[in-house]
Amino acid sequence: MASTRGRVLTLLQDGEVWSGQELARQLNISRTAIWKHIETLKQDGYAIHTIPRKGYQLLEQSDRFDEPAFVSFRKGRFGQVVHAFDQVDTTQRIAHELAQQHVTEGTLVISEEQTSGRGQLGRNWHNPKHVNIAASVILRPELPIRDASKLTLMAASAFARALNNRNIDVTIKWPNDLLMNGKKIGGILTEMQTEGDRIQAVILGFGINVNGEEIPTELAHRATSLYLETETKYHRSEILADLLTELEIEYDQFLDSGFAPIRTNWMQHAAYLNETVTIHASRTTRTGVMRGISDEGALLLEEEGKIESIYSAEIAVWND
Repeated sequence: MASTRGRVLTLLQDGEVWSGQELARQLNISRTAIWKHIETLKQDGYAIHTIPRKGYQLLEQSDRFDEPAFVSFRKGRFGQVVHAFDQVDTTQRIAHELAQQHVTEGTLVISEEQTSGRGQLGRNWHNPKHVNIAASVILRPELPIRDASKLTLMAASAFARALNNRNIDVTIKWPNDLLMNGKKIGGILTEMQTEGDRIQAVILGFGINVNGEEIPTELAHRATSLYLETETKYHRSEILADLLTELEIEYDQFLDSGFAPIRTNWMQHAAYLNETVTIHASRTTRTGVMRGISDEGALLLEEEGKIESIYSAEIAVWND
């Protein structure tokens, strides 16, 4: 359920002048309450113009990354409950705490800034304010524990499709990196909470580099942003809504029909498919042809005509 502030902002999104009386009628609250919410939105940085004896008008879309901004773009059941922060260490930690409180599936945690974001192999994720998406969503799948890792592949497939629907050419580097022109623009981290042999919750965290105009020197060879690749600025809440919409579609498909359709979708966006790759696995380095992923989500590596399933490894692209 959106906050009243979020519902006020949703009505103002059309750019028309709304009277306080009409806003109050639509939301079934007093005009005084409307005025208070408008003032709070102004203090939060929303460009709302008060027109004497006429009402209120949102002058321009703000690229804020908070609950009111997001709910005006939200389309499905994921993100119906939003916990938004200006700064956190990680959205994953907060989502873990919320999951233990038995919050509903699809509860979303977002933050304008993360100070201790984590990626694959425990790497830090650079996430300054006002440019990226940092989020975690709580899932409660009825799946065997052995299938939980497939949710990472499912999310990568969904996110790649959401961005490609916007004509943003994104590919997936197995298992959880999103790439543009060979550089990383996003990643996915899934963590489990279990009770006995059952999944109690899966915390699916993800980060997308959206509007950054600069990448730190030490990361420039391996990371990029949507803006740097397309020279287009994006509304982050709108991008997030698209990601969650496709995630919900593929998640439901996974639960209803199994992993096979997800595997097909994933392969459509696979980076390095049928190309020679080098992988680091179990303290060894191996080279072969990447033949996709198996029915279990393992990397299929062909060496000397023999295809082997690799369950834990990293495709070596960058020299670090």
